[in-house]
Amino acid sequence: MSEADIDVRHHRLVHVGSIPFDPHRLIYATIILMVTLAAAGDVDIDIISGQGLGDLLAVVFFPLLALAFAHSFSDAIDIQIRTGRRLMRADRLVLLRDGLQYLSVGVPVIILGVVVSISGGNIGTVVDVAGDLYALSLIFWGVFAARAAGLGKWAQVRYGLVYGALGLGIVIVEYAILH
Repeated sequence: MSEADIDVRHHRLVHVGSIPFDPHRLIYATIILMVTLAAAGDVDIDIISGQGLGDLLAVVFFPLLALAFAHSFSDAIDIQIRTGRRLMRADRLVLLRDGLQYLSVGVPVIILGVVVSISGGNIGTVVDVAGDLYALSLIFWGVFAARAAGLGKWAQVRYGLVYGALGLGIVIVEYAILH
């Protein structure tokens, strides 16, 4: 099988409980969120407008919402071009499900934010901790990819570290562009 024969639209899914997720969408959204959190980390999020948790919701979900809309828009056009027909209800449901996967990446940050807010902590700490957790998640995805490729345990560790470093490199470059 040549590289041209590989259809990148069919991804191996991971399940959280009974809910299937596409790693491609989760990883993409994770990197976007990491860049957003890195940019937000320069500003004391509690001071932005005095809202704290509301600011965190905006910082987390607005970029992910834009990402979900952009991909849904692009995918809708792609469906119509590939099939030569208008979107059907089933197509719209798939687009909605896929878009929600991008947004799901922000849920852990919000849960952490609610816990910290209730306990009287600083929401800015949530931004720092979340950025670190998402960086660690890139290592997980590297290990997952190596395991899916049938590589041994030592190679899985190496790939996890390499992919984690590449993900952080992407965040650093995008952060540098923002500033």
